[in-house]
Formats: sequence, C-alpha cells, structure tokens
Amino acid sequence: MRFNFFFLLFLCSCANSNNYGNNNFSYSASGFAYIEKNIPANIKDKKIYISHNKLIRGTKIRITNPDNGKFIETTVDKKIKYDFFFKVLISLDVANELELDTSFPYVKINEIKKNKSFIAKKAITENVEKKIANTAPVEKINISNLSKEKKIKKTTSRSYSILVAEFYNLESAQLLKKRLITVLENSNYQMIYINKKSDKSYELLMGPYNTINKLKNDYTSLYNSNFEDLDIKIND
Repeated sequence: MRFNFFFLLFLCSCANSNNYGNNNFSYSASGFAYIEKNIPANIKDKKIYISHNKLIRGTKIRITNPDNGKFIETTVDKKIKYDFFFKVLISLDVANELELDTSFPYVKINEIKKNKSFIAKKAITENVEKKIANTAPVEKINISNLSKEKKIKKTTSRSYSILVAEFYNLESAQLLKKRLITVLENSNYQMIYINKKSDKSYELLMGPYNTINKLKNDYTSLYNSNFEDLDIKIND
C-alpha cells in the first residue's frame, strides 16, 4: 500500500499543470490578466510592468495572447497579492502591446528557465488519479450569479471553461464529476463535462461561459472550496 500511495502522488505531480514549486518544471497558467492603470512611482519602466502572486521578483516569464500569437518576455517586477481569479497583473501598455481584448484579457503565462533563450521587455509576434477524485474537497458548494458589478460590454464571440482537473484515465474524471454533481446547488451540475484529449488525457471542465462575471462567480466558489489549481481555457 505504501508503494501504491506514493505512486499516486507521482501521478498527481505529473498531471498538475502548475508545478511552480518543482525545480524540474516551469510555472504555467492560463486565464485572465488584471490590467493595472496606476503603476507604482518607484518602477523605472512604467510601460512594461508585471506583478504576480506566486512568482518572485526577477522571475523570467512569457505572456502570450493566444488570439494573435503576440507575446512579451520580461521579468516579474514585484510579487504582490491581488484577486486570485486573475493569473497575472500587467500594465495597460503591456495589454496594448499584446492587443488584448480589455473586456476578456485572456493570456497564457509561462516561466522561462535560466538555461533557455530570453528576450527582455520586447513584444514579439509568433504564429494519482482516483486519489484526487476521492479526496477532492466536495463540501456543499453554493454557486450563484449574484455579482453586482456592472456587466462588461461583450466584444468577443468566444466562450470559456474552467479547467477543474486533468486525469490520465476516464474513470477518475467521471468519479470526480459524479461527486461534484452531488454537491452543486442550483442547476450548475449541467455545466460540468469531460473533454477527451487523448486515450490517456482527460479534462474535467465547467462551462461554457460567455460572460466574465458568471465565470468569475463560479471560479470563486470552486476556489473557496479548495479547488485552487484552476485554469481557464478557450473553447474551440
């Protein structure tokens, strides 16, 4: 049993996309950027400003706009706390360089290891398993769309989904889906689905979402129920 337990832990580590605590992996995440218009006065280069809530100052990263392939490679200016829904904090100039849709500023973030090529501050265009399912936090989750924020004007026809977890086998994905369905309130259980990427890769997702407010509400509810390694992906 000891062998099986540690083997499951090994599988979990392989399936986790956010391996920022492991020297063998680079941090990566997909989701929305928070666009900061008021840059701190002590930052020398006010046009290119990046902050992160997990990566320390000086970490080399690439931020990509998957819609057009544009990316920027720079370093994290500061590690700070911000709304966990967002994957990175960037200046308005960075958003403009990447030509982000400010209503849906979806980006991909990748840490650049020191032994890899690095281009500083320049925008470039470039075309476990069952154990996780059984021990995942599934206390009563109340997901509702009660946001009082003013709705953002929709400027894109894309839809998005919350990536809850990834598995190597379908049975594990189905098990966690079943457990989530039993605890979700309202009709949100109908939004849970499994995407088969290959015979050994399955994604458990929740969606689709066409408004950022509804997506953020459900993301927050899952996060507060200890589903912390959540990503957001664009639906094909």
